[in-house]
Amino acid sequence: MIRKSKITSLAELQQRKKQVRMETELAKREFAHSIGTTKGNAGNFLLKKVALPAGGAIVGLMVLSNLLSSGNQKVPVVKETKVIHEYPDGRAYDGSKKSRRNRAKTLTSIIGLGRLLIPIIQAIIGAVNTHQAKEAAHTAKRAAVRK
Repeated sequence: MIRKSKITSLAELQQRKKQVRMETELAKREFAHSIGTTKGNAGNFLLKKVALPAGGAIVGLMVLSNLLSSGNQKVPVVKETKVIHEYPDGRAYDGSKKSRRNRAKTLTSIIGLGRLLIPIIQAIIGAVNTHQAKEAAHTAKRAAVRK
């Protein structure tokens, strides 16, 4: 709160100094109160506005993924005989290439999920920061109006 002071005497200066100290103390108390209020509201905000929608979105994606992948599954074939394949040099083929392919598929799925979740997480963090800034501005506005 900047104003042009028209202080002409020592008594006025001392009175203004006292007012400034009181305003400073009031600002400190308001700041401490707003920190406590923010901590209390942040938990509710994070739970209701961030965690529940994000959790719902993740569960929805998992259900959608399961529904889409269930149509692609083939009917399992029951094998009654065991066939041993061999390489021309006589070594047995153990099917390890198939497991590598499955691992690569899993890794690709994880990377794809990460590419999907990172922008969502960034949007959530941006929303939280915006909310905190708005709340701080609102608190400052209320403190200025009270004076």
